[in-house]
Amino acid sequence: MIINTWRRFGVGLVVGALGLTACDRSHLYAEKKKARYEGPVVVFDSVNTLYSDNAVPRVKIIAPRQVVYQNGDVRYPAGMKITQYNERGVPTTTLRGDSGRYDKVKQFYEAFGNVEVHNLEQQQTLYTTQLAWDQPKREIRTDKPIKVITPNERLEGVGLVSDEQFNRYRITKPTGIFPAAQ
Repeated sequence: MIINTWRRFGVGLVVGALGLTACDRSHLYAEKKKARYEGPVVVFDSVNTLYSDNAVPRVKIIAPRQVVYQNGDVRYPAGMKITQYNERGVPTTTLRGDSGRYDKVKQFYEAFGNVEVHNLEQQQTLYTTQLAWDQPKREIRTDKPIKVITPNERLEGVGLVSDEQFNRYRITKPTGIFPAAQ
């Protein structure tokens, strides 16, 4: 009889312990992970932004649409035109693309589609399908096919690295027609 009582007590203790753990509802009250929003924070239409230094224009961006994200990145889905100015505020270089983006952390612009860069001072024009402007390195570059047209030359090739004003450039794999030095 005493053994049966201890068995009942042991079985009751095990069943009770299982019942208590089954009743634990703390998982129902656990904090749910919040979904992080990755979309745009703001969308601007008809953008005309001018960056200046001591009241002298340095960079001007014109775009039909500008999409700004929470991390500071920017997209230009309908195209963009960027104009750079010299220290006197005179336009020196323009960059145009069918679409573009800006990476805030890397300080890196990219233009896509029909991309054109015009060096207004030297009358040079670069045509390509993709171009990157690395602000910290102060250079533009691409690994896509390019065409450079000047008043005296027409150069073609694949890949280009240049200073940001498109004054000095190097074509990675050049082809084209240019006058030979005599």
